Amino acid sequence: MSESGGSPEQMITDPAGVVIEDLYKSFGDVDVLKGIDMRVEPGQVVCLIGASGSGKSTLLRCVNRLEDPDAGRITVGAFDATDVDVNLDAMRRQIGMVFQQFNLFPHLSVLENCTITPRRVLKQSREQADAEALHQLELVGLKHLSDRRPAQLSGGQQQRVAIARALTMKPGLMLFDEPTSALDPETVGEVLAIMRDLARAGMTMIVVTHEMGFAREVADRVVFLDKGLVVEEGSAEQVIGAPTQPRTQDFLRRVLNPLGE
Repeated sequence: MSESGGSPEQMITDPAGVVIEDLYKSFGDVDVLKGIDMRVEPGQVVCLIGASGSGKSTLLRCVNRLEDPDAGRITVGAFDATDVDVNLDAMRRQIGMVFQQFNLFPHLSVLENCTITPRRVLKQSREQADAEALHQLELVGLKHLSDRRPAQLSGGQQQRVAIARALTMKPGLMLFDEPTSALDPETVGEVLAIMRDLARAGMTMIVVTHEMGFAREVADRVVFLDKGLVVEEGSAEQVIGAPTQPRTQDFLRRVLNPLGE
């Protein structure tokens, strides 16, 4: 049991692995991903680190096909995400994504934000969708605020609602794109606590983050990207604690000691 309010084992169903092979993506004349190879085993947590513009968010968006790769292959569980005939709707039901911004519907209550997709996509009844949403909100410690509108919540609470919303679809994979970057320091811990619970429960997770302490604690592997390339990867202890590549060393020096003291 964690501060989030529920048993983490109740948060997930079957974890899904990810395999990325020789992935390329450009926007106009800008090459953003330049032959990425990466594997995430079911139940693993992989943290992507690197400077802004290194391709981290684009890589995440390619995994659930919010962006179409130019070349390469991505498999998510049993789905070939890059197959022209893939059932994207079915594949995306296995993937939960949490963005920097909360992307909640301001005119809907917390509960309604969490039930709209299960009702429309999974064709759940109102009673079934409400029950599952309240269950997930309880796990993130927000069941008592289910009738509030997003504007009545703090940033940390809104991001926890976004996580609960993703979990109502019973995903096998969670993608987090810098989920704490828009939060004030006092609420960052609320969101990281939920993510720790998911990691401990065995959820497959790919996390773009600048929270090095979180990556050290939770990640099975850390991947450092720079200018669309994987420069270094390995355990958190290796990549963050004892990086071997000069570019990784320079990046971490700036992140861990921004004042240069």
